[in-house]
Amino acid sequence: MSSSWPLLVGHARAHHATITWSDARGLGISPRQITSWTAAGRLVHAAPNVYVVAGAPTTWRQRLSVAAGSSGGWASHRAAAARWGLNGFSPRQIEVLVPYGLRRRRPGWIVHESRSIRGVDLDELDDIPCTSVVRTILDLAAVAHPFRVAQALDHASRRWPGTLAAVDRRHAELRRKGRRGCRLMSDLLDERLGRGRYTDSDFESKTVRLVRSIGLPEPELQHTVRDGRFVAFIDLAWPAIKWGIECDSLEHHLSERAHNRDRRRRRRLKRLRWDLAEVTYDDVTKRPDETGRELLELYRDRERSFLSDPRYRIGPER
Repeated sequence: MSSSWPLLVGHARAHHATITWSDARGLGISPRQITSWTAAGRLVHAAPNVYVVAGAPTTWRQRLSVAAGSSGGWASHRAAAARWGLNGFSPRQIEVLVPYGLRRRRPGWIVHESRSIRGVDLDELDDIPCTSVVRTILDLAAVAHPFRVAQALDHASRRWPGTLAAVDRRHAELRRKGRRGCRLMSDLLDERLGRGRYTDSDFESKTVRLVRSIGLPEPELQHTVRDGRFVAFIDLAWPAIKWGIECDSLEHHLSERAHNRDRRRRRRLKRLRWDLAEVTYDDVTKRPDETGRELLELYRDRERSFLSDPRYRIGPER
């Protein structure tokens, strides 16, 4: 038996029975030896650049190690959440993160690309490279249900003090138009750290500048309206007169389900006596003067009717 075989086995034992080409070279094992052991049935070529010791039981962690080793990336998203033991995520999905341009499609796992990977985003857990807790939570917002993301964020914040502040800082650095999950993460952080920290998009930022330019009072951003189990966020709101502006972006209503949900939300807000004006991106960017005049008139009309109509005084303020 080659004296190199025990070296390989020792390495594989600490890496879920896997070894990569680069790890083998680091141990002084030649490609010829790897090829020979594979032909003899002692190794299984599990994926490009990765081998598994024959006879080792197949586990989720082994599959994750194979995926990370083959892609040259890090366990990420739901897989990393499961590795960190975050509430709501079980060891099922195999997901890895790689630098932009290195994506390799593989059957059996999902490969995500990113242009914004820094050392602070990376870690290693149980000899499997993975994204840090902070980066994992931020990436979850792009792929997981909002309830699960919130659950993971709260669990991590309790488990590792300082996590919430770290997520907030890294979110501010990564946040950009087009990055999936930014809106959800901004909402979750605003709920925990105080409303108005983030505008929802560049669209909303332009709308805020427009309402300031026409002399309207400063709006409350992403105002929360609650009625029992119903919760809604209004992009720009003036709660004192229950009036707001919604930035109506097509990208948030591409599916029939999203469209229907938004219609139900707006009917519920109307029953709660909220009056909303909708603006499109073109309204704000191509017709700012006309749009500004209309919004100013609508605000003044609402202010007059709200203050003079006793119906709006009935019931608690929401």
